Amino acid sequence: MSDSSSLHWFGLTKKELEFRLRKIADDIYAGPPKIDAVPAIIENWALARRTVPCLVGIPIGHPTIEDGKPLFSSELFYLDEQRGVARSFSRWYRLGTRVEPEFWDQRTPRQQ
Repeated sequence: MSDSSSLHWFGLTKKELEFRLRKIADDIYAGPPKIDAVPAIIENWALARRTVPCLVGIPIGHPTIEDGKPLFSSELFYLDEQRGVARSFSRWYRLGTRVEPEFWDQRTPRQQ
């Protein structure tokens, strides 16, 4: 992948993208952190799909998104419902209450 294509798809240079992907791989290899060490919570979450798997939900404690404002996470790389954590391209999330995908279908009507 050239830098221009990685900038187009991810907004990162090839080197930055490689660093981020290695960080994700290292995080998954090491396993989820202690639940209290994960600051961002995603409430009313459901497994969703964009072009890639992601989560949709309401963030609490997200570093750049206002609490309570719905979000679609970046690409999902790891999901462990038993431990209550997920790893997206950007960060770890603690999982709050799970809802069925229809919960969000009713709140975000699709454009025809």
